[in-house]
Amino acid sequence: MWDVPEILRLSSPKLTSDTDVISPLASLRLPHSGGGSRLLWVLSRPEGKPLDVELSTGLLGLRAHVVIDPETIVSILDPKALFEGIDSSGRLALISALFNVWGVMFHLQRNRTFIRILRDVLAYVTPHPGLATAVAQVANDLLLLRTPISASFDKIDAIYVLGDGGPARVSTRPYKVTMGNGEREIIHFLVSYSEVPSGESHLVLIGPSGLSIRKLLLPRAALPPIERWLSKNAQSAPGLREHILIDVADRLPSGQALALEAQLRSPLPFKRAVSSLGTPSAEIVSALSTPAGTLVTGWYRDSVDLLSGIDALGPGNDIRDLTSDLHRFPVEVAGPKKRTRLPATGFAVLTPAVGVSTPILQPRFRMRLKSGAYHLLVPQLQPADPVEARAAALRAVPPQHVDDTLLANVLAPVIANLHEQSRARIGRPTVCVIGTPIQRPKVSVIVPLYKALDFLRFQIAAFAADNWFRSYAELIYVLDSPEQAQEVEHLLRGLHLIYALPMTLVTMERNGGYARANNAGVALARGDSLALVNSDIIPISSGWLAKLVARLGGRRRIGAIGPKLLFEDGSIQHAGMYFSKDHRGRWLNQHFHKGMPRDYAPACEERLVPAVTGACLVTSRTVFESVGGFTEDYVVGDYEDSDLCLKITMTDRRIAYSPDIELYHLERKSMSLNAEYMRGIAWQYNCALHAERWGDLMSATMQTCARPRKIRNAAI
Repeated sequence: MWDVPEILRLSSPKLTSDTDVISPLASLRLPHSGGGSRLLWVLSRPEGKPLDVELSTGLLGLRAHVVIDPETIVSILDPKALFEGIDSSGRLALISALFNVWGVMFHLQRNRTFIRILRDVLAYVTPHPGLATAVAQVANDLLLLRTPISASFDKIDAIYVLGDGGPARVSTRPYKVTMGNGEREIIHFLVSYSEVPSGESHLVLIGPSGLSIRKLLLPRAALPPIERWLSKNAQSAPGLREHILIDVADRLPSGQALALEAQLRSPLPFKRAVSSLGTPSAEIVSALSTPAGTLVTGWYRDSVDLLSGIDALGPGNDIRDLTSDLHRFPVEVAGPKKRTRLPATGFAVLTPAVGVSTPILQPRFRMRLKSGAYHLLVPQLQPADPVEARAAALRAVPPQHVDDTLLANVLAPVIANLHEQSRARIGRPTVCVIGTPIQRPKVSVIVPLYKALDFLRFQIAAFAADNWFRSYAELIYVLDSPEQAQEVEHLLRGLHLIYALPMTLVTMERNGGYARANNAGVALARGDSLALVNSDIIPISSGWLAKLVARLGGRRRIGAIGPKLLFEDGSIQHAGMYFSKDHRGRWLNQHFHKGMPRDYAPACEERLVPAVTGACLVTSRTVFESVGGFTEDYVVGDYEDSDLCLKITMTDRRIAYSPDIELYHLERKSMSLNAEYMRGIAWQYNCALHAERWGDLMSATMQTCARPRKIRNAAI
């Protein structure tokens, strides 16, 4: 240490011996209260030889000669001599150098002398430190610490814990909560148990303009779990709550589950702005948080033009103005009197994700008024299950108000992400074999079931009356509503006793949709051909399946084939599918000759078509597997059949329609039971996804398919 008058602006002089620079070397220059500078050097002492150096300030002309013999015992650093005459900013710089630089540079973190010096330094700078306390625990892995600091502390760059084992930098993200008088703040942060010494220890907070030294106190009694602490303490500081939840989710393997449980156990109170005096009112109806963003929907009423905007509030006091990004549409909301409705402005917007590792189930918002006042808006607890969250997203906006921009920029990213999460959680199906399966089936019939069981008795009776079916087909039912497992198994076993038709029941662990159910059934199928059949398909006569299977392949490379499907009254439901655009330019799947009489001449011609419906589609296992089966990113169930046909077309195979094979199709009975689909957004989402993927091919196909091409029987 060398004190020199500060006459000129100089860099600290180098430490040299016989013209060689001494290294490793660290230096620090601090302003002195006497008007000069205090120059400090830290270096490794040479082993077995004296240290003989000459110090010089160059232009100042000051010199000092330092000689330390190998036998010389150098006294332990004296904090008083070190800090005397140094102001608070210099003390901060010196302590920062001790903890952040010198201890690491010279590998002193476990050196007992260095640890003693650090303790002495802290005791000199802060003889009577305040307390930092542990207030909660997260599982058996993390502690939540809190301590007060001055509001002027500003940014925290580093946090150290100093115990008998030496200094340890804590990897954490502190969060500040301002106290009532605005002069003090409380910071909270998570540390691992391994970072907190068992004995006496100190907490050192270092920032560019602040230093705080606290005595760390661990209570002897057991700490409350984090979810209990949040329910009692974090309601008044919801930003802190979000910060802790995100930190827990990021730091622990089980963090996402812990964060979700904490939110479910200690939800925030629902808050909306409601007034009967004509002043603005507002509510956040849904706020579905995903890694792709948060889908926010709600409404406001502002008859006197006092509303300034809607803000999203995030952890870390982050505020984002959503006003200019709102997609607005008219809605009606409950009035002040029972059974009354009032007009309001609905809105939807996609905001950046609040938490990536875990969804925040109650993001916070505020209604901002032109007067400068604010009203906090907190939605009801949002669904944690991605399947339920997806259902909420699919009914978030009235379908008649969903245009292409709103769908693409706001709804689709969240729906796609929640659908992907839902698919990942489906799990493994369970398999129940009823009866003795045939040894080598030629064809596997896959029938997905979802809630509607009305026609199973008729379908199985028709299958059982077909001798070819009994001899060469295996029947696989895939139950996509697992809550019905016991009921369906009981029903199928009873029907097996009546008809002696063996069958396999595959029960999905969770609802996965039409495509996943079919793919799960195919994964267990043993036949070389596949018949994908809906549960509301009833054969009219025997031999239908044998004829369809026989027409696959051939010189015309038929990759998939479908029969004529009839409504219950005998009119045509399906005679092949084609693609056309509606008045908004959206590509739709259409059925040839739908509603025409059963014997309508154009529907009685066997021909190539752009696609056939998945209600009854027959293909080979080889073709199905070569195109990857059904695409599973369509929501709930629609467009998967045309998607499959278009994939088959891309392999230079063709799609055929066979009119001499007739079956009844009681259309969309199971689909009508699915509230998600019938809300309308799922259809729009699937339509847009299908068009984005296949628009060019559909356009090219329909240009060459103005009239369906006939197929001669000999050519099949």
